[in-house]
Amino acid sequence: MSTHAIRFMLALSFAMVAVGFLLPLWPLALVGVAIAALSGQWIFTLMLGLLLDVAFGAPVGKLHVLYFPFALFALAGIVVRYMSSSYIRQSSRDTL
Repeated sequence: MSTHAIRFMLALSFAMVAVGFLLPLWPLALVGVAIAALSGQWIFTLMLGLLLDVAFGAPVGKLHVLYFPFALFALAGIVVRYMSSSYIRQSSRDTL
C-alpha cells in the first residue's frame, strides 16, 4: 500500500473517531479504530484505542471488568490484520 493511501486511511480513521466521540456514537469510533488497524500502523491504532478509553472512561454495568475496551479492540484488530496478511501471503505463494 502506498504512503498516500496509508495517510488517507489514518486521516479517515481519526476523523471517524473524532466524530464518534463528539457525537456520542461509540460504534462509529469503533469503525475508526478498525480502519486504523487495517492500515497496518499498529502504534497509531493503539494510541487511538487508549485515547478513546481515557476519553470515554470506564464502562459501566456488566462490562465494568473491561477497563480498556477500545484498546482491546485495537489489539484484536492488529492481530486479525497480522494473521490475515500472513495467510494471504502464504496462499498467494502456493498458487503462483
